[in-house]
Amino acid sequence: MSSRRGFTLIELLVAISLATIITLLGVSLMRTGINSSVANEEALIQSQGVRDARRLIEHAWSGRQSIGFSGSDAQIEFTSSQAALGGLPLRFACQPGEKGDYALWLYRTMPADQPGQPQEPAGEMLLGSLGECKFGFLRAPADDRQPAQWKGDWPAGQGPPALLRLDLASLRGTLPPFILAAGAP
Repeated sequence: MSSRRGFTLIELLVAISLATIITLLGVSLMRTGINSSVANEEALIQSQGVRDARRLIEHAWSGRQSIGFSGSDAQIEFTSSQAALGGLPLRFACQPGEKGDYALWLYRTMPADQPGQPQEPAGEMLLGSLGECKFGFLRAPADDRQPAQWKGDWPAGQGPPALLRLDLASLRGTLPPFILAAGAP
């Protein structure tokens, strides 16, 4: 009888192959977990940015003056009397980015340092990496038989619209629109 000691070459190759497959599966699972964690963190940061932008727009909108409002699907302009905003003319603008995305910007027209100098608006990006960014306006119908319709433009001199809508979409999907009522300024 021959006693067998050690492993054959085939047994070693099978063991190494199994260990390699298990290691690759483990690395793949870790990579998937890390990518998922990064995506969740980016979504959380964008969600927080949307909440912050909404609060700022609501705050400015609640103190707007009833004259001087104008807008298009790409921007709205009005003056807010809120102390934090300094009673300055404001412009919220959806602007295209370099990568085919959009960003929501806030521009405040700062007073000139010296009389006669042009006023330069100071810009601050509120949200970036958006797939869509546009405003809509709803005029109350003149009579109840006509349905109200969302418009893409709101000329100056008409006062504020009955409702203001901001549609945003992240690069990963659509976000719920937020709608502000005109109410009394």
